[in-house]
Amino acid sequence: MAVILLLALSFVVFFVLRVLLLMFLERLRLKMRGAEAEGVCTGYSSGRYGNGVAIDFEDRDGRARHMVSHSWRGVLPEVGSRVTVVHLPRSPEVSDVAPIRSLVPNALYLAVALPALAAVGASGILLAIHVVRGVWF
Repeated sequence: MAVILLLALSFVVFFVLRVLLLMFLERLRLKMRGAEAEGVCTGYSSGRYGNGVAIDFEDRDGRARHMVSHSWRGVLPEVGSRVTVVHLPRSPEVSDVAPIRSLVPNALYLAVALPALAAVGASGILLAIHVVRGVWF
């Protein structure tokens, strides 16, 4: 039972690590390779992390896209006003409001979170191996 719990903990930890790293890399790609487009504010949303702005824009291929900026900072734009959007040309569903915020807080967070989570996951796997060797061999 302990082995299963340790392996499950390790799996969850490594899954969280992967999600955090992919989120950071997505923001980095958006900042480095993003294309700008003009969008129109169509409404608002509010949630756990603050106010969001619903924006309609067209990508480089001329397709209509809809996005919601989840953490709007500053004064909310009026409905119908123009907003600059940054999106990835190959996958326009990855988008955010320009300018892309600094990646330094995310990098500092990842510099602390990634090693800590990796250590917990690796120690869980090593402990599971130790328990298996002690019980079955």
